Amino acid sequence: MANECANDTGHRSGWVTATCAALVLAAVGDAGPEIVASRSLVAGYDGPGPLIYLGVAVLVAALRWRFVPSAAVVMSAFFLFGGFADADFVDRLTAGSGAGFVAAWLQMLSFAAAIVCGTAAIRRRQ
Repeated sequence: MANECANDTGHRSGWVTATCAALVLAAVGDAGPEIVASRSLVAGYDGPGPLIYLGVAVLVAALRWRFVPSAAVVMSAFFLFGGFADADFVDRLTAGSGAGFVAAWLQMLSFAAAIVCGTAAIRRRQ
C-alpha cells in the first residue's frame, strides 16, 4: 500500500512537471519570434501572454494542492480558443513557413499538452 502511494505521488509530480514544461514552451512560442527579431528582451515585448503562462507555471509548480493544475488547464483552454478565434493568428498557423509559423504551432501544441498533462495531474490520486 505504501508503495502504491509513492508511485501515485511520483506520477502526479511527472504530470505537474510536464504541465509546467508545456507552459514554458508556450511562452517561448509566443515571445520567441519577436525577441529574436528585435534582438532584445524588452523591445520584443508584445503583451502579457508569456508572463501569464510563466506565472501559472510557477503557481502550478509551487503549490501542492491537488487542483492547482486546473489553473493551467483553464488558462490553456482560453488561450487555445482565443488563438483559433483570431484571424491573424490563424493566418500565422496556415502560412506554412518561417519562424512565425513554427512558433505559432509550438504555442498551440503546448497549450494542448498543458491541458492533457494538467488534467492527468488532477485525476491522479494523491
